[in-house]
Amino acid sequence: MNFTSISFFSLIDCRMKEKIKTGISVLIILILLPYVASVFRTGSLSGVEAEVPEPDLEVFVAEILPTQMPVTYEEEALKAQAVIVRTNLLRQAMSFYEIGDLNETAEAVQERDLETMGFSFYSREEQLELWGFENQERYAEKCRQAAKDTAGQILTLEGKLVDLPYHAVSAGWTRNGSVLGEEYSYLESVECSGDLQSSDYLKIQIIELEEVPEILARDEAGYVLEIRMGGEIYGGEEFRSIYGLNSSCITADQTEGGIRITTKGLGHGLGMSMYQANLQALSGMEYQEILQYFYPQFTIPSNV
Repeated sequence: MNFTSISFFSLIDCRMKEKIKTGISVLIILILLPYVASVFRTGSLSGVEAEVPEPDLEVFVAEILPTQMPVTYEEEALKAQAVIVRTNLLRQAMSFYEIGDLNETAEAVQERDLETMGFSFYSREEQLELWGFENQERYAEKCRQAAKDTAGQILTLEGKLVDLPYHAVSAGWTRNGSVLGEEYSYLESVECSGDLQSSDYLKIQIIELEEVPEILARDEAGYVLEIRMGGEIYGGEEFRSIYGLNSSCITADQTEGGIRITTKGLGHGLGMSMYQANLQALSGMEYQEILQYFYPQFTIPSNV
Protein backbone atom coordinates (compact mmCIF):
# COMPACT_ATOMS: atom_id res chain seq x y z
CA MET A 1 0.00 0.00 0.00
CA ASN A 2 1.44 3.33 -1.01
CA PHE A 3 1.49 6.59 1.01
CA THR A 4 -1.60 8.02 -0.69
CA SER A 5 -3.85 5.08 0.22
CA ILE A 6 -2.63 5.19 3.85
CA SER A 7 -3.52 8.89 4.13
CA PHE A 8 -6.96 8.23 2.59
CA PHE A 9 -7.86 5.47 5.06
CA SER A 10 -6.50 7.51 7.98
CA LEU A 11 -8.80 10.37 6.97
CA ILE A 12 -11.81 8.03 6.87
CA ASP A 13 -10.86 6.66 10.28
CA CYS A 14 -10.64 10.17 11.80
CA ARG A 15 -14.03 11.12 10.38
CA MET A 16 -15.61 7.97 11.79
CA LYS A 17 -14.16 8.73 15.22
CA GLU A 18 -15.56 12.29 15.14
CA LYS A 19 -19.01 10.97 14.17
CA ILE A 20 -18.91 8.48 17.03
CA LYS A 21 -17.88 11.18 19.51
CA THR A 22 -20.65 13.47 18.29
CA GLY A 23 -23.19 10.66 18.53
CA ILE A 24 -22.14 9.84 22.07
CA SER A 25 -22.34 13.54 23.09
CA VAL A 26 -25.86 13.86 21.67
CA LEU A 27 -26.91 10.66 23.47
CA ILE A 28 -25.58 11.98 26.81
CA ILE A 29 -27.41 15.28 26.34
CA LEU A 30 -30.67 13.46 25.56
CA ILE A 31 -30.28 11.31 28.66
CA LEU A 32 -29.49 14.27 30.94
CA LEU A 33 -31.99 16.72 29.43
CA PRO A 34 -34.93 15.74 31.71
CA TYR A 35 -32.72 16.20 34.80
CA VAL A 36 -31.42 19.58 33.63
CA ALA A 37 -34.96 20.75 32.94
CA SER A 38 -35.99 19.54 36.38
CA VAL A 39 -33.25 21.56 38.07
CA PHE A 40 -34.23 24.72 36.20
CA ARG A 41 -37.92 24.19 36.93
CA THR A 42 -37.81 23.03 40.55
CA GLY A 43 -34.36 23.98 41.80
CA SER A 44 -33.82 20.39 42.88
CA LEU A 45 -32.11 17.35 41.31
CA SER A 46 -34.77 15.12 42.82
CA GLY A 47 -37.43 16.75 40.69
CA VAL A 48 -39.34 17.80 43.79
CA GLU A 49 -40.00 21.53 43.78
CA ALA A 50 -37.70 23.25 46.27
CA GLU A 51 -39.41 25.29 48.97
CA VAL A 52 -38.47 28.97 48.89
CA PRO A 53 -38.70 30.39 52.41
CA GLU A 54 -41.18 33.24 52.82
CA PRO A 55 -39.55 36.60 53.63
CA ASP A 56 -39.95 37.42 57.31
CA LEU A 57 -39.88 40.62 59.35
CA GLU A 58 -36.08 40.75 59.52
CA VAL A 59 -35.81 40.49 55.73
CA PHE A 60 -38.11 43.52 55.44
CA VAL A 61 -36.09 45.46 58.03
CA ALA A 62 -32.90 44.77 56.03
CA GLU A 63 -34.62 45.84 52.80
CA ILE A 64 -35.97 49.10 54.23
CA LEU A 65 -32.82 50.06 56.14
CA PRO A 66 -30.67 51.37 53.22
CA THR A 67 -33.51 53.64 52.03
CA GLN A 68 -33.33 55.48 55.37
CA MET A 69 -29.67 55.51 56.38
CA PRO A 70 -26.52 55.61 54.20
CA VAL A 71 -25.07 52.10 53.95
CA THR A 72 -21.58 53.54 54.38
CA TYR A 73 -22.38 54.41 58.00
CA GLU A 74 -20.92 52.43 60.89
CA GLU A 75 -22.43 49.09 61.89
CA GLU A 76 -23.64 50.32 65.29
CA ALA A 77 -25.42 53.27 63.65
CA LEU A 78 -27.08 50.89 61.19
CA LYS A 79 -28.16 48.66 64.08
CA ALA A 80 -29.73 51.66 65.83
CA GLN A 81 -31.65 52.53 62.67
CA ALA A 82 -32.68 48.88 62.22
CA VAL A 83 -34.38 49.00 65.65
CA ILE A 84 -36.16 52.21 64.59
CA VAL A 85 -37.25 50.62 61.29
CA ARG A 86 -38.61 47.55 63.08
CA THR A 87 -40.45 49.62 65.68
CA ASN A 88 -42.08 51.92 63.13
CA LEU A 89 -42.91 49.03 60.79
CA LEU A 90 -44.63 47.01 63.50
CA ARG A 91 -46.52 50.06 64.73
CA GLN A 92 -47.83 50.76 61.23
CA ALA A 93 -48.54 47.07 60.59
CA MET A 94 -50.63 46.69 63.76
CA SER A 95 -52.91 49.44 62.49
CA PHE A 96 -52.83 48.26 58.86
CA TYR A 97 -53.72 44.62 59.63
CA GLU A 98 -55.83 45.51 62.68
CA ILE A 99 -53.93 43.05 64.85
CA GLY A 100 -53.26 43.75 68.53
CA ASP A 101 -50.60 41.11 69.14
CA LEU A 102 -47.00 41.97 68.19
CA ASN A 103 -45.95 38.43 67.29
CA GLU A 104 -49.01 37.89 65.10
CA THR A 105 -48.37 41.25 63.45
CA ALA A 106 -44.74 40.34 62.73
CA GLU A 107 -45.90 37.17 60.98
CA ALA A 108 -48.60 39.01 59.02
CA VAL A 109 -46.36 41.60 57.33
CA GLN A 110 -46.13 41.12 53.56
CA GLU A 111 -43.67 42.77 51.18
CA ARG A 112 -46.48 43.87 48.87
CA ASP A 113 -47.95 45.98 51.70
CA LEU A 114 -44.77 47.87 52.64
CA GLU A 115 -45.28 50.76 50.24
CA THR A 116 -48.91 51.20 51.31
CA MET A 117 -47.71 51.43 54.92
CA GLY A 118 -45.22 54.13 53.95
CA PHE A 119 -42.00 52.14 53.57
CA SER A 120 -39.79 51.78 50.51
CA PHE A 121 -36.97 49.44 49.51
CA TYR A 122 -34.50 49.10 46.65
CA SER A 123 -34.67 46.33 44.08
CA ARG A 124 -31.40 44.57 43.30
CA GLU A 125 -31.18 46.57 40.07
CA GLU A 126 -31.55 49.83 42.01
CA GLN A 127 -28.89 48.67 44.49
CA LEU A 128 -26.50 47.95 41.63
CA GLU A 129 -27.14 51.39 40.17
CA LEU A 130 -26.68 53.14 43.52
CA TRP A 131 -23.77 51.15 44.94
CA GLY A 132 -22.07 49.60 41.91
CA PHE A 133 -21.52 45.92 41.16
CA GLU A 134 -18.43 45.74 43.36
CA ASN A 135 -20.31 46.99 46.44
CA GLN A 136 -23.86 45.66 46.02
CA GLU A 137 -23.53 42.36 47.85
CA ARG A 138 -21.28 43.78 50.57
CA TYR A 139 -23.68 46.60 51.42
CA ALA A 140 -26.75 44.34 51.21
CA GLU A 141 -25.06 41.91 53.61
CA LYS A 142 -24.19 44.79 55.93
CA CYS A 143 -27.89 45.64 56.20
CA ARG A 144 -28.88 41.99 56.66
CA GLN A 145 -26.35 41.71 59.48
CA ALA A 146 -27.69 44.84 61.20
CA ALA A 147 -31.18 43.33 61.12
CA LYS A 148 -29.88 39.96 62.33
CA ASP A 149 -27.88 41.45 65.21
CA THR A 150 -30.95 43.34 66.47
CA ALA A 151 -33.53 40.70 65.53
CA GLY A 152 -36.83 41.20 67.30
CA GLN A 153 -35.72 44.34 69.15
CA ILE A 154 -37.99 47.38 69.34
CA LEU A 155 -38.33 50.56 71.41
CA THR A 156 -41.32 50.84 73.72
CA LEU A 157 -42.70 53.68 75.79
CA GLU A 158 -44.53 52.35 78.83
CA GLY A 159 -45.00 49.09 76.96
CA LYS A 160 -46.42 50.74 73.85
CA LEU A 161 -45.16 51.39 70.34
CA VAL A 162 -45.10 55.05 69.32
CA ASP A 163 -43.82 56.92 66.27
CA LEU A 164 -40.02 57.27 66.17
CA PRO A 165 -39.00 60.22 63.94
CA TYR A 166 -35.42 60.50 62.66
CA HIS A 167 -33.60 62.85 60.30
CA ALA A 168 -30.33 63.24 58.42
CA VAL A 169 -28.59 66.18 60.14
CA SER A 170 -29.75 68.44 62.97
CA ALA A 171 -29.12 72.17 63.32
CA GLY A 172 -26.93 71.47 66.37
CA TRP A 173 -29.75 70.29 68.64
CA THR A 174 -32.67 67.97 67.96
CA ARG A 175 -36.13 69.41 68.53
CA ASN A 176 -38.49 68.90 71.43
CA GLY A 177 -41.43 66.84 70.23
CA SER A 178 -43.96 69.14 71.89
CA VAL A 179 -43.82 71.27 68.71
CA LEU A 180 -45.93 68.49 67.14
CA GLY A 181 -48.35 68.40 70.05
CA GLU A 182 -48.63 66.75 73.43
CA GLU A 183 -48.65 63.25 71.92
CA TYR A 184 -45.00 63.73 70.86
CA SER A 185 -43.78 65.18 74.17
CA TYR A 186 -41.68 62.01 74.65
CA LEU A 187 -39.13 63.42 72.17
CA GLU A 188 -36.51 65.42 74.06
CA SER A 189 -34.10 67.97 72.63
CA VAL A 190 -30.50 66.72 72.74
CA GLU A 191 -27.22 68.28 71.65
CA CYS A 192 -25.70 67.17 68.33
CA SER A 193 -22.58 69.29 68.02
CA GLY A 194 -21.05 66.74 65.64
CA ASP A 195 -23.65 67.64 63.03
CA LEU A 196 -21.84 70.92 62.39
CA GLN A 197 -19.15 68.83 60.63
CA SER A 198 -21.60 67.58 58.01
CA SER A 199 -21.46 68.96 54.48
CA ASP A 200 -25.26 69.15 54.72
CA TYR A 201 -25.23 71.28 57.87
CA LEU A 202 -25.28 74.65 56.10
CA LYS A 203 -26.85 75.62 52.79
CA ILE A 204 -27.30 79.07 51.25
CA GLN A 205 -29.61 79.68 48.31
CA ILE A 206 -31.16 82.66 46.56
CA ILE A 207 -34.93 82.55 46.05
CA GLU A 208 -36.93 84.99 43.96
CA LEU A 209 -39.52 86.41 46.36
CA GLU A 210 -41.29 89.77 46.38
CA GLU A 211 -40.38 90.40 50.01
CA VAL A 212 -38.21 89.08 52.82
CA PRO A 213 -40.18 86.51 54.85
CA GLU A 214 -40.79 87.63 58.44
CA ILE A 215 -39.98 84.96 61.01
CA LEU A 216 -42.56 85.15 63.82
CA ALA A 217 -41.60 82.26 66.10
CA ARG A 218 -38.87 79.67 66.62
CA ASP A 219 -38.53 76.69 68.90
CA GLU A 220 -35.66 76.16 71.36
CA ALA A 221 -33.53 74.39 68.72
CA GLY A 222 -33.81 77.35 66.32
CA TYR A 223 -36.34 75.88 63.88
CA VAL A 224 -39.02 78.23 62.56
CA LEU A 225 -42.51 77.62 63.87
CA GLU A 226 -44.30 80.47 62.11
CA ILE A 227 -43.31 82.71 59.22
CA ARG A 228 -45.22 85.50 57.44
CA MET A 229 -44.98 86.22 53.71
CA GLY A 230 -47.32 88.10 51.42
CA GLY A 231 -49.82 88.61 54.20
CA GLU A 232 -50.04 84.86 54.80
CA ILE A 233 -48.71 82.97 57.82
CA TYR A 234 -47.11 79.57 57.25
CA GLY A 235 -45.79 76.89 59.54
CA GLY A 236 -42.03 76.39 59.35
CA GLU A 237 -42.25 72.90 57.84
CA GLU A 238 -44.91 74.10 55.41
CA PHE A 239 -42.68 76.94 54.22
CA ARG A 240 -39.76 74.53 53.92
CA SER A 241 -41.83 72.16 51.78
CA ILE A 242 -43.12 74.92 49.45
CA TYR A 243 -39.61 76.14 48.61
CA GLY A 244 -37.75 72.85 48.81
CA LEU A 245 -35.48 73.91 51.66
CA ASN A 246 -33.18 71.56 53.56
CA SER A 247 -34.79 72.38 56.90
CA SER A 248 -36.99 74.91 58.65
CA CYS A 249 -34.06 76.22 60.70
CA ILE A 250 -33.67 79.27 58.47
CA THR A 251 -32.69 82.90 58.27
CA ALA A 252 -33.73 85.21 55.43
CA ASP A 253 -32.31 88.52 54.22
CA GLN A 254 -32.35 90.75 51.15
CA THR A 255 -29.46 90.72 48.65
CA GLU A 256 -28.98 92.26 45.21
CA GLY A 257 -29.72 88.89 43.59
CA GLY A 258 -32.86 88.15 45.57
CA ILE A 259 -33.85 86.77 48.95
CA ARG A 260 -31.04 84.81 50.54
CA ILE A 261 -32.22 81.83 52.58
CA THR A 262 -29.71 80.15 54.87
CA THR A 263 -30.66 76.75 56.29
CA LYS A 264 -29.05 74.70 59.02
CA GLY A 265 -29.43 70.95 59.12
CA LEU A 266 -31.15 68.50 56.79
CA GLY A 267 -34.59 67.22 57.71
CA HIS A 268 -37.22 68.10 60.30
CA GLY A 269 -34.83 67.85 63.27
CA LEU A 270 -37.00 65.48 65.32
CA GLY A 271 -35.75 62.27 66.90
CA MET A 272 -32.42 60.68 66.04
CA SER A 273 -29.91 62.59 63.94
CA MET A 274 -28.40 59.86 61.77
CA TYR A 275 -25.21 61.83 61.14
CA GLN A 276 -24.64 62.32 64.87
CA ALA A 277 -25.48 58.66 65.48
CA ASN A 278 -22.77 57.66 63.02
CA LEU A 279 -20.23 59.86 64.79
CA GLN A 280 -21.22 58.27 68.08
CA ALA A 281 -20.70 54.84 66.55
CA LEU A 282 -17.28 55.92 65.30
CA SER A 283 -16.41 57.00 68.85
CA GLY A 284 -17.20 53.51 70.15
CA MET A 285 -20.80 53.80 71.33
CA GLU A 286 -22.98 50.72 70.87
CA TYR A 287 -26.39 50.97 69.25
CA GLN A 288 -28.24 50.64 72.58
CA GLU A 289 -26.35 53.68 73.91
CA ILE A 290 -27.07 55.65 70.75
CA LEU A 291 -30.78 54.93 70.99
CA GLN A 292 -30.81 55.77 74.71
CA TYR A 293 -29.21 59.14 73.92
CA PHE A 294 -31.89 60.18 71.46
CA TYR A 295 -34.87 58.42 73.07
CA PRO A 296 -34.11 58.53 76.81
CA GLN A 297 -37.67 57.81 77.93
CA PHE A 298 -37.87 54.50 76.07
CA THR A 299 -37.18 50.94 77.13
CA ILE A 300 -34.23 49.97 74.96
CA PRO A 301 -34.39 47.47 73.52
CA SER A 302 -37.54 45.46 74.12
CA ASN A 303 -38.06 42.20 72.24
CA VAL A 304 -41.05 41.40 70.03
